[in-house]
Amino acid sequence: MNHINNRSRKYMIPDNHVFPFMAIYEPKLGREIDLIRQWFSLPLGSKLQMQNQDFAIILNHGIHNFNKGPDINDAVLFINGKRVKGDIECHIKEKDWYSHGHAYDVNYENVILHIIRDATLQNSPIPHTVILPNIKEWNCSLNDKNRIPDDRSLLKSLGAKRWYNKVEVCRKDKVYEQLANTLGCGGNEDSFKRLIHSLDLAVFIELPFKKKIDYVRKKADHIKWEHCGIRPAQWPENRLQLLVELISFMEKINTIKLIYPGNFYKLLSKACPSGGRGILVECCINYFYPSVAAHALMANNTTEYKKWQRAWSELKLQNPYGRHTKTFGHLFSRKELCSVKIAQGLLLLEREFCTPQYCKMCLLKQVNVNAVKN
Repeated sequence: MNHINNRSRKYMIPDNHVFPFMAIYEPKLGREIDLIRQWFSLPLGSKLQMQNQDFAIILNHGIHNFNKGPDINDAVLFINGKRVKGDIECHIKEKDWYSHGHAYDVNYENVILHIIRDATLQNSPIPHTVILPNIKEWNCSLNDKNRIPDDRSLLKSLGAKRWYNKVEVCRKDKVYEQLANTLGCGGNEDSFKRLIHSLDLAVFIELPFKKKIDYVRKKADHIKWEHCGIRPAQWPENRLQLLVELISFMEKINTIKLIYPGNFYKLLSKACPSGGRGILVECCINYFYPSVAAHALMANNTTEYKKWQRAWSELKLQNPYGRHTKTFGHLFSRKELCSVKIAQGLLLLEREFCTPQYCKMCLLKQVNVNAVKN
């Protein structure tokens, strides 16, 4: 898609080198993240008038992209009588398309909508451009006065729902997808899935440990990894040895008939020295405990299943999730936010209710009928 036309030449095209201050500059009209959040708060079916007088109807908001490339991927819009699928880029001013270096970046060739806050000129570098008005940023309104009395119990029940979902994924023989989501958290989930599916596990298991690492690294060389916004210690290349250790450990415990939750983490940390406590606990939450519990269910061993369910609910995070501390830290103690059953409950709550349109109906709040009507 060629976004450069005669009209867009009115803008000053910067040199090939985009200076740092050009990339991080944010005008007084707000931040780009506010535009992204505002986009996802618009109801499906919303009809938006674009600068070229066409209309766009939202069929699917798409997925927020936290890595390099357009801000939103795989959105679906109805434009000029056709369903159009593609990416969305958000800027405060439309000329930021050039100052951020997108005009010559192939990653932006599939942008179907440009969302801006302010138009500095009549014409935009992207024909389909929508101006969203600056509105007050939405924030969570949960507090001590409107929270329900038994909010801890509710969160634990929501956490239990997350447990059931993870076990069900493992029962469908997708256990390694759980592992991929954990190791690839931050934008490399699908890449880790491709890596794991590319392994011949029968060959992998028979290899000596060092050759296992070489085998996995050769497979990983053909995969494009994301690094934007990820700490170097969490870069995917630095987790390949941990992947080898985790799969090797899982294959080993599958041959043991009786595994006790009490000493499981001790055995895990010994077998996986390249992983810190934080990532190993996440692997227990998403991968190991649900997997063992799924095997117990398939063997019709409900006693064993309940044992692992209880052990899962007793797991503790090394640190609370940052966004939970920011949003719920005034309502829950650090100890509570580190509790897996509370943390998992909050994750489910966020996914289903933490948006402007559903905030008033949050399960943790005493519902005000008049507020919902308004």
